Amino acid sequence: MTAYQQTIDYLFKLQRVGIKLGLDNILSLLEEVGNPQKAWPAIHIAGTNGKGSTAAILESILLNAGYKVGLYTSPHLIDFTERMRVNREPMTREDVIRFTEMVRPLVERIEPSFFEVTTAMAFWHFTNQEIDLAVVETGMGGRLDSTRAVQPLISVITPIDFDHQFYLGDTIEKIAAEKAGIIQEGVPCITNNHNPAVLRVLSETCQKKGSSFIKCFDNSSYQLLASDFSGSSFNLDIAGNLFENLSLNLPGEHQIENAVLAAGTIVNLQDKISVADAAFREGLQSVQWKGRIDLISRNPDIIIDVSHNPCGVEKTLAFVRDYFPRENITAITMLQDDKEYREICRLFGKHVNTVWIADLPLGKPLKPETLQKEFRRYPVAVDIIHSIEDVITEIDHSKNENHLWLFIGSHYLAGEVYKCFSTS
Repeated sequence: MTAYQQTIDYLFKLQRVGIKLGLDNILSLLEEVGNPQKAWPAIHIAGTNGKGSTAAILESILLNAGYKVGLYTSPHLIDFTERMRVNREPMTREDVIRFTEMVRPLVERIEPSFFEVTTAMAFWHFTNQEIDLAVVETGMGGRLDSTRAVQPLISVITPIDFDHQFYLGDTIEKIAAEKAGIIQEGVPCITNNHNPAVLRVLSETCQKKGSSFIKCFDNSSYQLLASDFSGSSFNLDIAGNLFENLSLNLPGEHQIENAVLAAGTIVNLQDKISVADAAFREGLQSVQWKGRIDLISRNPDIIIDVSHNPCGVEKTLAFVRDYFPRENITAITMLQDDKEYREICRLFGKHVNTVWIADLPLGKPLKPETLQKEFRRYPVAVDIIHSIEDVITEIDHSKNENHLWLFIGSHYLAGEVYKCFSTS
């Protein structure tokens, strides 16, 4: 076993600690390595859906504007180092080992969570790389999330919906309150949420914190021109400035809403960062973000998508149904045991003809038999499969033209499929 694999195994064993809500551990870890988070400002992002895509769009715009940008997101798809990148380059495996050894005595003493350690690692890496600014995505929540240790220029709140209710609360207002916890005193907050209950919670939080509250669609609108699996083109009117025929390298109209949020973020930071119109335009066109309605093959048509809650799954399925009839879609899925599987099964039943449940020991998966029983309530053919390689073989042998093979429901599943295609 390599030193890197030993380090990764050690880090992932920290997951047995579970999710720790609070800032004491992260502040201790950051103190141990010189408080690297104080060396650069951040754009801090929370929400239920669209966090990663919005972060990737902002990263791309800022890179094209000439900034050296750190990006911290989770989870990864293939390799752990994807979580912390500078100018799109993942952290080196050697630096992962170096950091872990540096903080290991403190880790043994205070027993932080996996996410707390990886957050400290990312911030340390960003400072070592002398970044200009970071785009930082929260983990699950906001109020007590480790990433709150950053010094934000602005707080960005993407669409909020039901997910992780055990930790965040069982009403949309409670979940919104947790996400709104990233808003810091006097730091502006921008959102593209439409839900009145969510907007009310965000507005009240901003009032308490003395922070300006910006609803990006109050002064922005877009006109969709064209959309397919390569992305979308649209016109954008933002704060009276018209951008015509923009191209976004991410498919789905929901990604345009993420792009509008990113654009609003840049506009509201124009006194702190400089982004020319050309950099904004090129940033949208060149954004890179895997696992979001990612059409990785034509004939056979194969899509990988990481949607894993009802809102995200519904948007993905609605998009693919514009191009494929229900009877021509086979969904391969697995879900983690904390997901709203009944509602997700209902959506599959509405949009797809066949479901294969992947029985893979990754994360904390919901039992395939539980999913299978729920799927049988709907007019879908359902089966359990035990190997992604077997699915790939079946796809290769299939002669069914105009058929879509849709891998959806989990970052774990997406990662396994990407690995299969990278070695095939």
